[in-house]
Order: sequence, then structure tokens, then C-alpha cells
Amino acid sequence: MATAFEGVQVLDLSTRLSGAWAARLFGDFGAEVIMPESAEGHPLRAEPPFFDTTSLLHSYVNWNKRSCASNDKLIEAADIVITNSASEDLPELADTCIHLSITPHGLHGPWAATPGNDLTHSARSGWCMINRYIDEPPLQLPTHQPSYLAGVAGFIGAAAALIRGSRELVDVSELEATALTCVPWAIMGIFMGGDRLAYGPNGERVRGRPGPLWQTADGSINYGYGDWKEWQSALHFLGQHELAEDPNYINAWGRHQQDPAPVRDGLSNASASRDKWSIFDGLAERRCIAGVVQNTKELSTCDQLHVRDFLTTTKVNDVELTTTGPIAKLSATPWQLTKPAPDRAEDPASFSHNKNSVGASIQSPLPLDGVRVLCFTQAWAGTFATEILALLGADVVQIETVKRPDVWRGVGAPIPAAVKNDDIVQNQLNTNGMYNSVNLNKRAITLDVTHPVGRDMFWNMIENFDVVVDNFSPHVMTNWGVTLETLHERRPDMIFASVSGYGRQGPWAEYPANGATTEPMAGFSSVHGYEGDPAMNTGGLIPDPISGYYLAASILAAIHHRKQTGAGQRVDSAMIESVSLQLGDALLDFSANDSIRVPMGNKHPRIAPHGVFACANEDWIAVAAETDDAFCKLCEHIERPDLASLERFASNQARKANEAELGDVLTAWFGDKDADSQAHALQTKRVHAAVCAHFLPTYRDSNPQFDYRKFMRPVTHPESGTHLLPMMPWVMHNTADSDPNYSPCFGEHSKQVFAQELGTTDEQYEELVRLGLTGTSRPK
Repeated sequence: MATAFEGVQVLDLSTRLSGAWAARLFGDFGAEVIMPESAEGHPLRAEPPFFDTTSLLHSYVNWNKRSCASNDKLIEAADIVITNSASEDLPELADTCIHLSITPHGLHGPWAATPGNDLTHSARSGWCMINRYIDEPPLQLPTHQPSYLAGVAGFIGAAAALIRGSRELVDVSELEATALTCVPWAIMGIFMGGDRLAYGPNGERVRGRPGPLWQTADGSINYGYGDWKEWQSALHFLGQHELAEDPNYINAWGRHQQDPAPVRDGLSNASASRDKWSIFDGLAERRCIAGVVQNTKELSTCDQLHVRDFLTTTKVNDVELTTTGPIAKLSATPWQLTKPAPDRAEDPASFSHNKNSVGASIQSPLPLDGVRVLCFTQAWAGTFATEILALLGADVVQIETVKRPDVWRGVGAPIPAAVKNDDIVQNQLNTNGMYNSVNLNKRAITLDVTHPVGRDMFWNMIENFDVVVDNFSPHVMTNWGVTLETLHERRPDMIFASVSGYGRQGPWAEYPANGATTEPMAGFSSVHGYEGDPAMNTGGLIPDPISGYYLAASILAAIHHRKQTGAGQRVDSAMIESVSLQLGDALLDFSANDSIRVPMGNKHPRIAPHGVFACANEDWIAVAAETDDAFCKLCEHIERPDLASLERFASNQARKANEAELGDVLTAWFGDKDADSQAHALQTKRVHAAVCAHFLPTYRDSNPQFDYRKFMRPVTHPESGTHLLPMMPWVMHNTADSDPNYSPCFGEHSKQVFAQELGTTDEQYEELVRLGLTGTSRPK
């Protein structure tokens, strides 16, 4: 069976989860991956959860690899070398292959030597602050999530460099990979001119208030009621007859303007005595978005995931265990699990093939230069994936219609207060912070492909593009006659990629979904929250950027295969699966031990102390002592060196058993201290520490590391002005730097694209505008 990276040789020298995950993704698509280990073994072998004495995290992220004793000659034969350390001999590696380096903050800059982990990334990125409830501590993302995000980002960067085929050092920052999953909410707040996002983009988060999860008789459910088109039918179904007929809430935009309390309370009353699945199915029949909280036990028996062959098995200690499978369904080069995670080998190993030829170009063009993408994407998941392609150099043309602009353009919303400028002409569709943060480097056209003339224009353009991407419900493109077969009639090497809530097959294929509903459905909510919580949605729609990362990764795998073979294929990505991928070790834990993972708050399954502590001036500090040495340094810092000599704190295992006592000691120490000075002092001692960043200032103001790496760059938009906007979480050291283009105005490039692709004259374009097939404004 064909594989996307057949013949590619990857040397995994990483010691962190992020690097291991990037390497495994290459192995899943056919690369040969070798993992040299020291006498102590890979660090992930010591990470819980365990099945007997075998780490299930290691079992999940290190399959499709071979283990061997250290062997310096492997570097000479590798096409890709993956490291997690700034101490490697970087120039030599970069000169012999594609070197993927994934470090906490990047290889260079003022924070390059500062320790970082998943907790500090949640703190520095702002996630801790937008996840929190009022009057409660800032809250990290669930265990391992930033590492998984950095791993898939690293895979994308290295795969793009491999497609270009020239030597490269791909320098990935774990922090930046995490920041990309929340920064659009900050940009929205900056455009609006207020810090109303301090507790998440949906307003203040208060414990006990209904939503974004509502309690049912047998669990929790999310209601995307702001987008319910069949509002009255849904409310009557839920028994809320008076609310169903209230004219203030029938219109979707009106719902956003009115007091949400009556809706929240009505949904709470409707949910309390009903079964969560009966509510979910009833609303889905009415095309109304909802999402049930599924835990790892429910995911393991989920019909939708079984029908799509997403759940897979791997052997651990000779026992077949169930976990998550492919990042997407690729028709020509399907994902494959060919070998379980290896036992530690003590003998050297060698690669099977000769090293692939890698060009010697310095300051190369962007990796996807020459690749052309036509997309029907909107909101976040699809637009983020195609923005990744655009910032890697692809020519991305995004299609909207004059009647249905991208919803993230803020259709119906006024021009935000902080960017309103009475001295220029502004269109409210061009001044939304969310849209402008995830559509850089693209061109935007409007074209009604449901009209015969527009449909003919689409088919006449398509043969000039390499990739088509959409994020519609599965039936939409098929109803338009757009399938892999019809595309291949025009262009046999076409790649056709789609992302939807549940994928193109299965009982839920046509059910509506978005980030807020995917989060519970994929199991993410079941492991997120304060300790003791049953479940909790994050303060931002993290399934969208997670799905965008994996969609982009899948497309790059398909592009690499096409470069080698000339063959196109279908890529079918499901948001529920992308998010569940990052819970694979938790599913293994249930399969092996009947253990259902629950929220841990700011704790870690192995490390103690590991938490967030209040400081003076209402600031908070995240602190984790990952090793015995770090704990000794922490004890010295808090003027309690005696703690390190006590038996109950002598090891991480002992400290975990006495975590509450340690927490009390640290709470007392930090309570009247300045957070910034405390964090800096601990960082110099190599203790993981970071101030929990206030969300908007993190992306509005200067940040020394982001500035150094040009992660947040000033971008000038003709209607919304100049703002710092996020780039990709990597620096490619042998790639020519270029400033990005602003996110395009509505229909800005229609005339240009139609002239280039179809030879459309000015007169013909004006006729298309008159017919309502294109234009730069929405009909009144």
C-alpha cells in the first residue's frame, strides 16, 4: 500500500513529547523512524499512565518507530533529524538534512534558555486566564495539550521543508504553537477596544451559571443556541414554549443583543430531567448545534468513530488495547499503524535506504511556492489550515458569496469601536479582528457557484489549482457536483480536502457542529476543568485550531505524495477525530485499566509541586518542579531548604503523595510577592515558572521573545489599521523572510483573479456584479 513519506528516513533524537509526536506522525505516513535511546531509556517511558510497568503515553506517541542504542552515523543517513535541545550542534545538522528543532521558546531570543513546559505555555499564552472562573485561579489546558500542538506544528514545518527539498533548520516554539490556538480572541478584543475577554470570549465565566455546559439527567451538553436557525422548533422541542415565541430571541442577531439569562435559565430547566442523547438527537434533526460530553469510556464505544474506522488497537505487553487512529482519511496514502511502540533496544541500527538528495540552497523561497489552493473555508478550522498553507508560500484563493460572507467577518456586527475611522470608507465585513487574524497572505473572491454562470467559471478555473479545500457539511460540495472524480476529470493530480464536524461517513456525518460542541463530543471537556469538576469547556474554541493544524498536516502529506508520484487524492478530516487524537493515551488508559480520566485542575499526573499560586497585585504565578534538583532549588528560593531533606518530599512520587502540604507552603510564600520578580528568579535557577499573562496585553503589547522571532508582526490593513498579528510558530533559518499580506477585504481580488484565470474583461466583471454573482459588498 502506498505511503505519503515512503523512503523518508527520520532520526528522532527528541526527549520531549512534542518531538516524539512529530516523529510519530511521520511514521504513521510511512517514514522510517529510528529512536536512539540512552541507557536510561526515552524519558516518556517514565510518564504515567502505566499498564503494569509500561507507560501508555510512550506506547501511544512512540509507535511506528524502532529503538536502538545511540549511533552517530544515523545522522549522516537521515533525511530529517528531530531534536528538543538547544545544545545540539545546529550548523552541522542544518547542513546535512532537514533539522526539526522543537524547544519551549525557540532556539534564539531572550527566552531561548528559559525552561518551559505545558503549564508555563498555558500561562504565558493567556490560556490560563481565559479558562478561569471568576474568583478562582487561572486554569491550564489539560495535561500534554501544548506538547501535542507543538508536535503537529513541527510535523507541518518539516513536511513543508521536505516538499521543497532543500536543507533547512525548522525552529519551532512550543509556546507559539500554543498561542496560535487562542490569539484570535485577543485580536477581536483589541479591535473592540476592551478587556471583556478576561474570562473567555463568551463573557464572564462564573461557577454555577448555566453554560457553556448544561446539566442533563445523565451528563452534560453544550448548546450552540446563538446559531440555531430553527430556533422556534428547537425551543418547542425542549418544552420552552414561551421563550420560543419571544420575538426578541427569534432572530439570531437579536439573541446576541438580548440578555442571555432567560435563554440560559430556560435551557437549564429543559435539560435537567432529560437524557443527553435524546436532546442531542432531537436538536440534530432540527439542524441545531449541540454537543454531548463524552468521556474516554464513551469515546471507546462511540458508533461514529467505529463506523469511520477511527478507533484502532495497538499491542502493549502483548495485550490489544483500543485508542485513537488516523489524523484524517487519505484515499491514496492511508495512515498505517505498522508496529507498536518498541522495547528498548541495546544494539545499533541503520536506515534501510540511501539518504534522499537534499539541495544546498540558502535563503530559499517559501516551501509551498508554486502550490495553488482554491478554498471554500470560513470561520476558524478551515481558514486556519489554509492560512498555514498561505504563510508557507501557497497561493490561496478563498471563495465567498456576496450573500454569504465568512461568518468570522462579523456579519451583522458594527465596525468595532477601536478600529472605527470616520476619515476613511470602512465596510464592517473588513474590520473584524477574528477574520483578520487567520486569513493572512490569501486572496479573496466572491462567486456564486450555484448559479450556472458561476458554476462554469469555477470549473474553468479549477484546472489551474492544485488543491481544493472546503469546510462545508459533507453533502454541499457533492450537491454542487464537486467530487474527487469530477475534479480529476479536469486535473488528475488534484488534491481535494474537506474538514467537517464528524467526517463524511457515519450516523453523525450530516449533524451540525462547531468548536464549542466538538470540545465535549471529542472528550476534551471531560478532562478539562478544576479538580473535582465533572467537565468544562475551555474559554475559547480550541477544537478549531487543533483541527486546522491536522488538516494542514494531512494536506502536506498528500502534496508530498503527489510530488513523488503525480497522484492526487481525497483528504477527509473530522474535527471530533482531530481533537480526540490528543487524548490517545487517556483512551489507552481506559482500555488497559478501566480508568476514566477526569479534570486535574493545575496538577500533573507525575510532577509535584505543579500549580498556579496567587501573588501580590492580583497576579498569579505558574510553578512546576520537574526534577529533584529543581525541587531543591525551589526550596532554597522560598527559604525552606529543609523541605528537600524530608523523606515525604524526597522524590516526585513522594511529593505527589504530599502535594496538598506543598501547595499550602507555596501559597503562603507567594501570596505577598511580586509575580514577575519571583518568576525571573526561579527561571534563573532552572525551575519552571511563568506569570499567568493577562490576555489582551500579551498580544497587544511588545513581547521580547515574540518580537525577536517576529511571531507577532505589525500588519497594516487598509480599513482596520495597523495591528500585531500572529505568524506561524516556526522560524525557517534558510528561508527568505517576507512580510505577510493583510487578510483580504471582502471580494477584494475577484476582478484580478477572474482576469488572470479566465480572461474576464472589465465590462464582463461589471455584468457579473450586476447579476449578483460577485462584488465587494453584501446586498442591502
